[in-house]
Amino acid sequence: MKRVAIIGLGNFGYYLGRELTRQGVDVLGIDLRKDAVQHAKNEIAVAVAADATHKENLLELGVAEADVAVVTIGTNMLASILTTFLLKEIGLGQIYAKALSEEHERILKRVGADHVLFPEKDMAISLAGRLVHPNMLEYLPFIGDHGIFELEALPGFAGKTLRELDLINRFGIQVLAVRQADGDKLTFIPKADFAVRPGDVLILLAPNQAMEQLHKSVKGL
Repeated sequence: MKRVAIIGLGNFGYYLGRELTRQGVDVLGIDLRKDAVQHAKNEIAVAVAADATHKENLLELGVAEADVAVVTIGTNMLASILTTFLLKEIGLGQIYAKALSEEHERILKRVGADHVLFPEKDMAISLAGRLVHPNMLEYLPFIGDHGIFELEALPGFAGKTLRELDLINRFGIQVLAVRQADGDKLTFIPKADFAVRPGDVLILLAPNQAMEQLHKSVKGL
């Protein structure tokens, strides 16, 4: 990835730009508010005060040459929608846009967003899962009713192989990787004879309902 254009330098846009810059990505940040630009200018490569709802401004700033654009405009839904539409119109190949509501999410998809981010919704779902299931370390929505879960090995897992656990046939849960307890080593697509140890973290692709069934059945494992 060569260049990312971030439109909106509020908290989400600022931290995204800062982290991308730290990872060596060339970031162009745009915001209508001069104070937001001033705050971000020392953390990202280029920060500019401009109105992204005007096509000529986007073209003049070279946004069309970016590999990815991320629209993180805060509370102005109309500006978010119009900016996303203009980004698609000037030929951006990949557009991410932050949604403020489910209605906003649907509109962003219709006007050209390739990926819609709904941080508050995703964080709430993730936190709810972690509160209900303390062993679940992380949850990311995936497609439809499926998610990607990080699950610390349950008590009934220890000492058993993936073949013995048979998660795919019993629950429809696919083990994508295992982060082993004794370090940061990741084993991707582990084989059936992989033995799970206490403290291992399993990265799973699963229907949300299957995770509920798994926790209810843990005593029988």
